[in-house]
Amino acid sequence: MTATRTRRWLLRIGAMLLTLVGLTVAAAALLLRAWQAGPDDWAVTVRLGPVERALSVPALVRAATHPVGMWLLDGRRWRTRFGELSWQRYGDGHTLYGRCEPCTLHLPALGDTPVALERVAWTLRREGQNRFHGTVGLGQGDRMIRGTWRGELSDAALAVQLHLQQAPIAQYYALFGPGIPELQRARIDGRAIVQLRARLPEGTVQLSTQVDGFEVAGLGTEALRTATPASHCTRPQPAGDPGPWLPQAVIAAEDQRFHEHRGYDPVEMAAAWRRNQRDGAPTRGASTLTQQLAKLAYTGSDRSHVRKLRELLYAVEMERTLGKARILELYLSLAPWGEGTCGAEAAARHLLGKPARQLTPLEAAWLASLLRSPDAQLARWRAAGEVDRAALARIVGGMRGLTSAQRRPLKDRLAHWQPAAPAASGTPAGM
Repeated sequence: MTATRTRRWLLRIGAMLLTLVGLTVAAAALLLRAWQAGPDDWAVTVRLGPVERALSVPALVRAATHPVGMWLLDGRRWRTRFGELSWQRYGDGHTLYGRCEPCTLHLPALGDTPVALERVAWTLRREGQNRFHGTVGLGQGDRMIRGTWRGELSDAALAVQLHLQQAPIAQYYALFGPGIPELQRARIDGRAIVQLRARLPEGTVQLSTQVDGFEVAGLGTEALRTATPASHCTRPQPAGDPGPWLPQAVIAAEDQRFHEHRGYDPVEMAAAWRRNQRDGAPTRGASTLTQQLAKLAYTGSDRSHVRKLRELLYAVEMERTLGKARILELYLSLAPWGEGTCGAEAAARHLLGKPARQLTPLEAAWLASLLRSPDAQLARWRAAGEVDRAALARIVGGMRGLTSAQRRPLKDRLAHWQPAAPAASGTPAGM
């Protein structure tokens, strides 16, 4: 009798387990069906054993932000390509707290170096099916930059708006502290507000900033009032008067608002950001002549956002300590013009066989047009006499010292104008 009873209980337990497994499988199948991505949905591919499924990201987000989903996420941690993510449910059970520490984000518009932050924290709360809001904090402790965010979800995308509250510019710099040694001695004044609009999964980011009272001291750039930094070029750099046309041509080519800005050009920065977002790479720069001088004199030329931030500190200080005339003078004495040649006088002698003060407006415009990529342009010129006539026209049109009467015949000559026969690339400067 006892054996029979035991057998019956085992059969019942087995039946219950089979039922539970069946219900679990059925529930999983229903969930997978509910989460399955449609043809136009934002999707992520998930591997379940030997099977791969394209799941709808919006459906997963809605599930994760349901009270049951929040309960399941509470206390969970994952290692991701951004860093370690952790989740915690708190308050009334309808709010999630997330943290990424440390956190890295790759923005193609900024180049190959990822943006690295010590800590990013946020709260998330859902309104209805498709709207979300919360707070965000960058960094930690009393130097944390705080803000708010809102998001709207559709089947195809998530649109996010982020507003970072006004904070000292020094706090924004502190987010990148380990990579900016100048923060140990720089005194940074001013405040900034940052607003951001992003759309996922495209990864497009629109960025706007409002800066007030940005000033820098303590970097020692006043030494350049009387000293000229050493050049890394191989050719000698004879001193000389740049003449009337080359400074104007360089400003027209590289920094048309040179006399108006305070070391950086927000208009050009915004245009470069839009272009680089579109191209998915840092194809357009936004450096002013002051920032380029900072690169030549202090920071070097690695293509990273951290170097740009360092460069900006020096540029803002140099505007105060040196003034426009000295900044332009130093830039013209250091700028690389290709083939191992640096400085306006050396470039004029090496490429055109004359001192810079004797350059014609078209010759000055041509030299200025080389500054973006001098070695590549000189190689094309030497091989085939190729001249960037569109750049020449733009530069001539922007040279402020030219009158309309002077400018008109220059533009007429552009279609057929060529620099004087090039010197061999091995000819010493001044020959």
